[in-house]
Amino acid sequence: MKADVRTHPLRLILAGIQPVLFGWAAIVVLGIFAYTLMADSPSLGSTTWQDVAGVTTGWWLTAFGGTLHFDGVSISLPPLLITLLTFLGLYFLVRRMPVADWRDTAIFVVSAGATTALLGQLAPAGSNWWLSGVGVALLAFLAILMSKNRTDWFGSSFFTSTVGRALYDGLMLSRRAVAAGLIFGLLGFIAAVIAGWSEILAINSYYIVEWHSNVLMWLFQLCYVPTFVLWALAYMIGAGFAVGAGTSFSALGVTSAPLPAIPLLGALPQPGAGTPWIIAVVVVLSFLLGVRQSRAFPGIKEAAVTGAIHVAFVAVICSLLAALAQGSIGPERLAITGPEAPVMAGLGALVLALPLYAGMLANHRTARAAYKSWWKKLRDKTGGGEVTTEQEEPAAVTSHSVSSDKVKIQQTDEAPQASNGAPGNHAAPTSTTAITAHTAPEAGRKNS
Repeated sequence: MKADVRTHPLRLILAGIQPVLFGWAAIVVLGIFAYTLMADSPSLGSTTWQDVAGVTTGWWLTAFGGTLHFDGVSISLPPLLITLLTFLGLYFLVRRMPVADWRDTAIFVVSAGATTALLGQLAPAGSNWWLSGVGVALLAFLAILMSKNRTDWFGSSFFTSTVGRALYDGLMLSRRAVAAGLIFGLLGFIAAVIAGWSEILAINSYYIVEWHSNVLMWLFQLCYVPTFVLWALAYMIGAGFAVGAGTSFSALGVTSAPLPAIPLLGALPQPGAGTPWIIAVVVVLSFLLGVRQSRAFPGIKEAAVTGAIHVAFVAVICSLLAALAQGSIGPERLAITGPEAPVMAGLGALVLALPLYAGMLANHRTARAAYKSWWKKLRDKTGGGEVTTEQEEPAAVTSHSVSSDKVKIQQTDEAPQASNGAPGNHAAPTSTTAITAHTAPEAGRKNS
């Protein structure tokens, strides 16, 4: 009997604390370093390094859902690069440790969330720190769900059922659809930066700063690049996003207003009718992705059910991405930035999920067989129906034969028979698809 392998609780606690603590320390050290470089600036007034540490801590909290509040202004737009790096740190640490049950999960998740909440006490008064603790705890839980070395205690009985397998397959398919959407967003962001590079440099030139301050400014903007990628995705599917109340940046049209002088915002499109052809490009690419995914399903019924579930999952994930990419960057009208979650969910399903779904069904082997059958019947009908062959038998050269007969020969095709006399079945479908062949839990593979 195999011995029960458990991870020591202290190792799980350290794995939950380290990415949070190191990430916070890096941000605060950079903030204090910037303060040191500008310590003689009159604009700093009586600001101390303790004040800087508190403000940078509050800004760090916004990466996990918190809010920085100082001088009557609330900042909540998350710098998602910090969020992503913290998640990767949690993931790569926990994937080396067996997570046996809910007790191990709770130790890891609570240690990460509690550390964030404790550090949040350094933020200025009025900042929201408890929501950041919840956000980091959710990241830690997601890291466990995605780790390959966890045992199959989580949902093993459910995901081996018929309903569980269908939901799992739909989730895996939606993950591919959303990943494709994020690639579209990244390419759109890169294209926007290239097109607006001269405007970005012009805005950057407004600031007369030393080279080290310029480096810190670009590092600050770099933290928001994943946020801008989500904005680009919202633009490309037509959902759009706002940079202040009364603005809308969408492929269906652009309405702008005075914007903050942030260099990367120079990549925003100019007001006008928009570029609706981009939506058509995304639809076509999503359809082609569905064509490729159709090979993963042995039966068209399975493809239809999994595809329908994946549409719902894509809508939910897109709404969550919109929630991650929205927040406040200043007072009054700048309190509204980012895409709207309901619109992002609807257009994500319409532009990303439904074309992929249609491509899966249109290129499925059952559908292709139906196309070929229909085409064959159409050709036979236009060619005059069935073709019969008449063959004339030569007259026999015998004393009893006085004439020749014409014999009509009709050829018939017989279906291939199996050894038991039943029609042969060359490929019996299996329950495990190519979608989940490498991602399903072990229990699911055994029962597939």
